[in-house]
Amino acid sequence: MIRSLPVILMVLAAATTATAQQPLPLIDSAKPLGGWTFDNGKEFPGAVGKLELQTEDAPTLVLHGDFSQGGMYVQAARRLAEIPLESISFDIKVPSGVDNVTSRLIDGTGQCHQLNIRLNDKGGWQTYVFPVARYFASLEAGTPMDIVTRYEKWSGANDGRWHQPAKLFVILAGKEAMSEGSIAIRNVRATEPPPKVDVATTIPLSDFTAGENGGWQYNPGSEFPGAAGSLSVIEGRRESESALRLEVDFTEGGRYVGVRKRFPEIDVKQTESIDLWVRSDKVKQFSIRLVDSTNQTHQRHGIAMKADGQWQSLSIDPQKIAGGEHWGGAKDGRWHGGVQLVEIMLNPRSASEPMRLDLANIQMQATVEGEVSGQAWREAFDGNATQPWQIEGDVSQKDQLTLTRTLETIQSSTSATSAKFPVRPGSWELAYRVQSKLHSPDNSFHGAVELQVFNRGGELLETLPLGIGFGNQGWSTKRQLVKLPAEASAAQWHVQLNKTYGTFQVDDLSAARLVVQPSSSVVESIRIASEAIGNLFYPGDAVAFEVKVPTNKPLPQADRRLGLEVRDYRGEVVLTLEEVPLVEVPGANQREFQAAVQLDASPLNVGQFYELHVSVPQGEGNPVTELSGFAILPEAISKQYAPEEIPFTIRNWDSRVNDYFYLADRLGLRMMGVWGGWSQKPPYKPHLPGLETVQKLNAKWITGTPASSVEREGFKTVSEESLREGMTNFLEAYADEGLAMIAMGNEPHGKGQVVLDNVRAYKTVYEAVKAFDPKIHVIGTSVEPNDEYFRAGYQNYLDSYDFHIYEHYTKVRRTMHEYRELMQKYDAVKPIHSTELGLNSQGQARLSVSIELIKKCTVFFAEGGETVSWFTIMYPDKKGNARGQFGDAHCVFDCKFNNYNPRLDAITYYHMINSLAAKKFVSEKQHPDGTQEFLFEDEQKRCLMVLWNDEGTKTAEVSVPPNTAIDSIRIDGQHNQLRFDRSSALISVSPEPVLLLFERP
Repeated sequence: MIRSLPVILMVLAAATTATAQQPLPLIDSAKPLGGWTFDNGKEFPGAVGKLELQTEDAPTLVLHGDFSQGGMYVQAARRLAEIPLESISFDIKVPSGVDNVTSRLIDGTGQCHQLNIRLNDKGGWQTYVFPVARYFASLEAGTPMDIVTRYEKWSGANDGRWHQPAKLFVILAGKEAMSEGSIAIRNVRATEPPPKVDVATTIPLSDFTAGENGGWQYNPGSEFPGAAGSLSVIEGRRESESALRLEVDFTEGGRYVGVRKRFPEIDVKQTESIDLWVRSDKVKQFSIRLVDSTNQTHQRHGIAMKADGQWQSLSIDPQKIAGGEHWGGAKDGRWHGGVQLVEIMLNPRSASEPMRLDLANIQMQATVEGEVSGQAWREAFDGNATQPWQIEGDVSQKDQLTLTRTLETIQSSTSATSAKFPVRPGSWELAYRVQSKLHSPDNSFHGAVELQVFNRGGELLETLPLGIGFGNQGWSTKRQLVKLPAEASAAQWHVQLNKTYGTFQVDDLSAARLVVQPSSSVVESIRIASEAIGNLFYPGDAVAFEVKVPTNKPLPQADRRLGLEVRDYRGEVVLTLEEVPLVEVPGANQREFQAAVQLDASPLNVGQFYELHVSVPQGEGNPVTELSGFAILPEAISKQYAPEEIPFTIRNWDSRVNDYFYLADRLGLRMMGVWGGWSQKPPYKPHLPGLETVQKLNAKWITGTPASSVEREGFKTVSEESLREGMTNFLEAYADEGLAMIAMGNEPHGKGQVVLDNVRAYKTVYEAVKAFDPKIHVIGTSVEPNDEYFRAGYQNYLDSYDFHIYEHYTKVRRTMHEYRELMQKYDAVKPIHSTELGLNSQGQARLSVSIELIKKCTVFFAEGGETVSWFTIMYPDKKGNARGQFGDAHCVFDCKFNNYNPRLDAITYYHMINSLAAKKFVSEKQHPDGTQEFLFEDEQKRCLMVLWNDEGTKTAEVSVPPNTAIDSIRIDGQHNQLRFDRSSALISVSPEPVLLLFERP
């Protein structure tokens, strides 16, 4: 599966376990060839080359290759011990013009991930960091990072997800990369994920939002009949709190009753204690039963309490419960790990008469395993501070933060406060280095380091003291775990001198959130929907969404809130909204919460693409996030024209799905692909699913034919008679019902007799169509420019040619040129259509797809093409597991859970269709600086100019009528109104195309 790409890298693991988060060098100068080996890609014979290790300066691998005798690639490889991989970085030197590195990562399942990594094309040394974990997280979320131009995968799990550990690291280079005979790499390093951190946390065990009794169950002690008891919910210690009441009467017998709850979903490293409040006017003692992580049961009797009718707190240490009565699991009488079950029991010894025991605020103090998240803040005073500190008094920020005060200035305030940085609730690790040379009769004369925490409104929630320095103390590193409150949104460091004088220095400050992921996600999914077709609202509509959150287990009260942001296509936050409460849906088949979200549409631009990002907290873990694209779009301009005037068609993964037609119509597509056909057995009954919907939308349709069956499997199930009679029957039934064109076949393969059989099928269908009505237009099968098909005479059985392109946009023109050469050779000049232009989109950012969409469509029409279809619209994803996969990546609509919403390329497609409308190509200009300019115009002198520059951002001078209003449309649909008083305009252009709409006088 080697592709003819400039450079291929196989990235897979590190040789030995490195110190946590310390990059592990992958070139060892003490070993031959740095521990690497050379191979010439033996499966493609012909390539020769070698690998050299140069040790001057940094150890550098130089890979040589010669493909004059054939071959596909040469490689440098090293097998490495398996470690988890967070990222891999390297310096690479490639020739000028090589703009990507194709990497392969093989994960723990043996799955090969192949990615074209974007480089600049200037040549020479450049540094690249590939964040493996972040990239695959973005890929799974359906929003891949814009650092990959192509992604493929195969073998192993074959699911497009990264599975630790990494296994192998190989660099391959092909002919293009070896245009100068060699490439070089150095500073190849692998970084492991952040280390695990022990985090102390409190886990509520009596969450009454879980339903009746808060998930606790009554145990009647059935093996010893006679006890009469019950469990109920009562008012708790405080107003609006609930508690449990266990009641029992042993007058008629019985040995015990209990209240129990299992916690299989709680993944803790160690349970430190079970804390609770109890109350009874009669119970003086109770029993407790705990089950540990090995499923061993530990039981103790005689846990004492006061029978005074008042609430009292108790703390139960599992280590002290262990050692007595025990069974099951490890069977060793020792406590292991986290608690899996808690049961509190009453027996006849608890009191001498009918009794009741109230239980409230049951919670577990536990140690859980966390890791440092990506949300971090650092300040090393190395000149890279993003914002200056606010200072009072004599404060220096050179090399370190230095606060200085003398005895004479001791009355003056001396402090420094950092800029605010964003935080989220949960546990954080704060670290800094400190040194003091202070006058300190006691430690109240000191320098202090604090963290100030603020809510979203900017109000100070609390000030957390982190540490002090006093007297003469050399540099030392301080670390502290703190817990930020639920309302925390921002924080800042504050350093000040208190009572003392001298110097106090602080350096290398950092703050990182500690993530404690639940063993299984509380939130099953987040589903965002609206009443607008495809989340495409009309101007004046309420921009409103319904968010549903099915959960796998009870959602704690503190987490029943929905965070909201609106972002643009670059990921920049456009609107930050107040959190919305999540309300439980009563009577749902599955536990589910929902929220209604309505946006203020006034700051949102009509025509522009946006994303609604939502998040649901998961306690100490990372929140669960989801996104949904949307836009406010007027009705498509194309609806003002007859369908055949708009040169865009559409075909879909499954053209029988009704939603497909409505989504296509909303974008402005007027000629829609349908799956028309007929039975291959007499009387060859025709069928045309979707016809009523197409007619309802006042559109026309294009159908394929069973000739495609011949292309796939020959005349096994199809005969010439069935093609002829079936085509005639189909036209008799449907030709007057909105037929636009007939597309003969689809991407045939094979040679020789296969080609002859295919052409025989085309001839049969074509002659049947023309016998019925010579005016019906037949598009030939979608095949590359193929001399064998022309030799077989297929050009005689079509009215226009068809081809599909998924490579770079320049291949469109090249293919059309090749077709015209064959047309001239065989004297068969006819129009050209493309029923599928597209991009192998899996793993690519939607921006790359949008850019390619405009460029491919533009050059297709500039080259004289008739109609074009971008592949594709949608495919239902009811279960919500297709996002980011091969098929889904082609869809301009995100189809997760069938809540169709636009990706960036859907909005680009809308603007391309409706900006071009019925305009025809007029001219193009290739500017000296690389800017490409294409002009289209309709009969009313309405013009569209499409501009881009593949080499970078430039200022282009283009000809426009003076004093004419120009509507500039950017890649995301953002409109800007321009007007120039000269007959030329200066327009900023870049690799992202811009559309200019204006009218000639």
